Amino acid sequence: MGMLDQIKESFMELIFPRRCPLCGALINSNERICSKCSRDVEFIRRPICRICGRPLYSCHCRKGDYVFIRNVSPLVYTKAAKKGIHRMKFNDSPYSCTYFGKLMANTVRMEYLENGVRLDCVIGVPMHKDDFLTRGYNQAQLLAKTVAEEIEIPLMNKVLIKQHKNRSQHTLSYIERQRNIKGVFQVARPELIRDKTVLLCDDVTTSGSTLNECAYTLLDAGAKAVYCVTATVAVMSEMPAIKAAAFRD
Repeated sequence: MGMLDQIKESFMELIFPRRCPLCGALINSNERICSKCSRDVEFIRRPICRICGRPLYSCHCRKGDYVFIRNVSPLVYTKAAKKGIHRMKFNDSPYSCTYFGKLMANTVRMEYLENGVRLDCVIGVPMHKDDFLTRGYNQAQLLAKTVAEEIEIPLMNKVLIKQHKNRSQHTLSYIERQRNIKGVFQVARPELIRDKTVLLCDDVTTSGSTLNECAYTLLDAGAKAVYCVTATVAVMSEMPAIKAAAFRD
């Protein structure tokens, strides 16, 4: 970086101070997140499920539950990461997507690309137009944009759309989530994903119902295969309704 660039960066930080993407606290130019969030953020540790991406202690999925091949995530949806996701979605903080998106891209490299998976395009889980107008941005699309740029794979916009508005998933049980999301997505331009291997991006994996319905819609429209990556994955302590449903099954 030249002297002019350094002066410009220092000037911008004077006007727009750097903030922690997880909690919003002021941070130095050499920090990605604040020291407190650094202590509280929990990365996914092996062993992990080769399907849902959860740590094995929290996995409840079974072979055949999902039509996507695999999901991976860098972070557990708890403490600092959970706070960061809420900030990104509900506190008008789309800049947090860059932090999460770069972590997601690193995970994609390690888990998919370095193991021979060939990805053709990146797609973010779509948002209904009414919700987009309310929030002003789709965090999943911003995550997908960062991931696509980092791994240098084309981003497909407005290919997968959400045609019907449904109830919020986070209040529902495992079975209710599956029913609630059924049939809400549509592929607007199937020729763009036909015979392609798609990387599907979202912010949180809870039951996996949203990812699965998106994957089903893409495959039904002609996609060759769907792999998933989410910024975070919920463990049992963060999803009591799912835990209860898993035991009922």
